[in-house]
Amino acid sequence: MENILTASLIDTNILVYANNEDSPFHSKCKVLVERAVNGELKAAIAIQNLVELYAVITDKRRVERPLSPGKAIKLINFYKAQENIQIIAPTVQTLGTLTLLIEEHKPKAQSIFDLFLVASMMDNNIHEIDPLSFYTGTIIFVTIFRSLCFLTYSRSYCIFK
Repeated sequence: MENILTASLIDTNILVYANNEDSPFHSKCKVLVERAVNGELKAAIAIQNLVELYAVITDKRRVERPLSPGKAIKLINFYKAQENIQIIAPTVQTLGTLTLLIEEHKPKAQSIFDLFLVASMMDNNIHEIDPLSFYTGTIIFVTIFRSLCFLTYSRSYCIFK
């Protein structure tokens, strides 16, 4: 069987918890991120995740001790500079991929952002999200052969590649 896995995407919640010492998930998420930074696991972060990270860690309604915009951008630049972490971005094909996914799965409201992340992942050949998301977040991704499956609180999707 062909191994189609490239890197695991580190989702926003993992980045937030890894940098939020007040989180009950801090230690586990920090270890995962450190392993990625050290090259012990193959990892990717989407630009969307970095934008979401900034939004969350600067919002006093979402974290106990929000960062200033200056500290938050330093954190973003830290991840951006890591040689062992692949930064992925939407491609020129991503809007087309997203449109097909929308037609097939008919997401509503905020779940469009999860689907946009999946489209970006697919177009960058990322087929897996970090396993800690299962324990910490609303999105669960599981790679099954050539399909990308994910769950949200409201709906589950399976996308065949």
